[in-house]
Amino acid sequence: MLVLNYLEIILLKKRIAVIGSGVSGLTLANELSNFWDVTVFEKSSGVGGRMATRTMHPFEFDHGAQFFTARTEVFKKFLAPFIDQEIVTTWSPKIISLEKGKKSFKRLWFEPHFIAQPKMTNLAKSLSKSLNIHLNTKIDKVCKKNSRWSLLDNDEVVGEGFDWIVFSAPAPQIREIFNFSSINFEGLEDVNYLPCFSLMLGFKSDITLNFNAALVKDSPINWISMNSSKPGRERFKTLVIHSHNNWAHKNLKMELSQVQDMLFTELKSLIGSSCSNFDHIDTHSWRYAKNVVSAGREFFKDDTLKIGLCGDWCRGDRIEDAFLSGKGLAMELMKI
Repeated sequence: MLVLNYLEIILLKKRIAVIGSGVSGLTLANELSNFWDVTVFEKSSGVGGRMATRTMHPFEFDHGAQFFTARTEVFKKFLAPFIDQEIVTTWSPKIISLEKGKKSFKRLWFEPHFIAQPKMTNLAKSLSKSLNIHLNTKIDKVCKKNSRWSLLDNDEVVGEGFDWIVFSAPAPQIREIFNFSSINFEGLEDVNYLPCFSLMLGFKSDITLNFNAALVKDSPINWISMNSSKPGRERFKTLVIHSHNNWAHKNLKMELSQVQDMLFTELKSLIGSSCSNFDHIDTHSWRYAKNVVSAGREFFKDDTLKIGLCGDWCRGDRIEDAFLSGKGLAMELMKI
């Protein structure tokens, strides 16, 4: 009977590079980690993608995805242990529809809405704990060397000898890498996004609103959230305001300071001057905030190129879509 030692098992494992550490990339990396030698490369300083939290002491802002839902049994099963560990919990805010010049009215959520706690990034951080992740590493080109993939950042090789590459970044960023790498890959041409601006306000003094979250109509602002009303958050009051996607698209080239001024002026017209007593203000631009045209499939896998693609954009624009895409591709790769 042939008995393989630990080193021989490691050497037999296929090597895979995962580009991007959002939910889809981390899901895939975790599913494959017991079978493949997995390395994750992330251009940012932290994991999570749009499940993001910005900390500006003493304030914290979930300035990306505000919540997520679970509609499939496989995603609900995935979330269950994180709910048990209180890494994920439900958020049941008082939510209203808001429109200038009209009376606001209460809205109802007919399904559970989940958040990670105490920060939105904590689910991604939990998924990344056992993974080999290279942060602050922007992959801008890939190339084949001796039939294996090498990864380059600014023409410097930052990883090599990979059997497969999986790209879990937004589709336009993948297209850019493919263009630099002279890779022809069909199916990404029509995938399209809309941007969003996120305005963040922190208050050391109290601010009182008659809602925890508001969906805004006929305004440059689409969403207002008392971020500090979410379970597990810090005691200081914080507001997160998201612009309307179409408004952000029209004003994407505007100076961020001007965007901030315009959104803040609009906010005051919606909720009154009480928001003027802030102790911190900041604005972030999400270039790929909302996928408006998806690829219409769960994932991509090219056995000739040995390239896989996954992400929410494959099938939709929700956190659950990202999870299902990453898991689906991982299950296919495990058949190799």
